Amino acid sequence: MKPVEELDLLFQSVLAKFFSIRTRQPASGAVTFAQMRVLWTLEIHKSVAVGEMARMIGITNSTATELVDRLVRRGYVRRVQSAVDRRQVVLTLLSRGRKMLADFARRRQERFRSLLRAVSSGDVDRMAQALRTLNGILAKVNPNGKP
Repeated sequence: MKPVEELDLLFQSVLAKFFSIRTRQPASGAVTFAQMRVLWTLEIHKSVAVGEMARMIGITNSTATELVDRLVRRGYVRRVQSAVDRRQVVLTLLSRGRKMLADFARRRQERFRSLLRAVSSGDVDRMAQALRTLNGILAKVNPNGKP
């Protein structure tokens, strides 16, 4: 196996295991990973049109619309008319969506801390350096954070 292929498989494996954290909220049911990506994007960009959201996370407009419809019904996201262009509708994150993200971040951090208890400080330092390197490479390839 070529090193690039191994890196790809390892990266996918790490992401799949790490993001298997449940995002279930008692009153709302499960939020999918795709829906979490919409929420994360809104947390960063504050307000985004549905078409722009689709482009940013690499999905079709119709898929983005379906994801957003579910998030709107659950009270995580709101559609509002753009102040710049009244023909355009933008998405904003509601307080319930922010709470969902905060709860997920707390669970993710707890899980990460528990995983790292079994790791030596030297390994933590090496992992941190590897992630800083990867983050730097991604920033150079994609400086605006958009695909």
